[in-house]
Amino acid sequence: MAQRDIPSTILVFTPESDSGLEAVLGGLCPSSQILIQPFRLENWLEQCRAPDLAGVLVDTDSLSLADLRTIGAGLPAEHRPWTLLLVGDRGLAGFEHLIDFPRTTVLPKPWTPTGLTQCLQSLQQSGNSKGQFPDAFLGGMVEGLRDPLTSISGYLQLLESQDDDRIASLVTPALEAATQIAAQLEYLHLASSELQAHVGPTDLQNLAEELAESCLDQEILVEIEVTPGLSVDADGRYLRAAMRTGLLLLQRFGPGGPLRLVSEKHEGGMRIMWQMDKPAELANRPLPPPPYLEDLFGRLARRVPAAVVSEHVEGTIPQAIGLSWK
Repeated sequence: MAQRDIPSTILVFTPESDSGLEAVLGGLCPSSQILIQPFRLENWLEQCRAPDLAGVLVDTDSLSLADLRTIGAGLPAEHRPWTLLLVGDRGLAGFEHLIDFPRTTVLPKPWTPTGLTQCLQSLQQSGNSKGQFPDAFLGGMVEGLRDPLTSISGYLQLLESQDDDRIASLVTPALEAATQIAAQLEYLHLASSELQAHVGPTDLQNLAEELAESCLDQEILVEIEVTPGLSVDADGRYLRAAMRTGLLLLQRFGPGGPLRLVSEKHEGGMRIMWQMDKPAELANRPLPPPPYLEDLFGRLARRVPAAVVSEHVEGTIPQAIGLSWK
């Protein structure tokens, strides 16, 4: 990293005075002053506006949610310093919005000098672009969750096999939820993996029939409306993962009406999409979908490659979602 690109002050908020961060940061940023200290609101209000502040490194496990939100609110919009979040066992729950800030990235704990170097280089080159999860972090998170989820699923299957209707009524929904989570983890791993593209012709009618058969296996009622003879160039792995993620979005967060799967010509191109009619009255207003699900759908769509098409009712309720090609 060129010394002329390194600003003069880097704040490090961590409870460990001798965490090794100072030595590594000092080697990577020899012209910067490294200040390692616990977070204090009265100090931060002055420090965050300092013109020589180049970056902020935060051990998120050591701060309260209120403190983390205060850090995000205090950073200036213009000439914003970079922010590196060290994320441990607690994850990002409660402060997910921080990764949407410009020049912000995350590094899983335990951190390594190589990982820290890569993150700092990326931040220095990012300008004022919007922050995002690095693929390495997503891949590591998936691997960390997969083993415990497999154990939970195995235990639930063992309970479900017992001849007890009372237990089954409790276990079956939990097992279905675990299966959905496992599928999301698989799609997330696929979206963050550096796999070689395998783009080839895909018949949308065959794809629609395959997806509809999968719905029947899950006891999901779906009506198919397909235009025969439509074919697109796509990577089938990402295409199927995107459409199954879209199905999950509508099933869990849609308006609750009848479900359709449509493939058709549209505006000089082609598209395939899930659609769900809004009932005359919503018995219970659905919760808005978590941002990561729509982000996952977009990541998969880019790898297909295809454009995202979506429709919402009442602002946040997804009513249709799918992919289109010109």
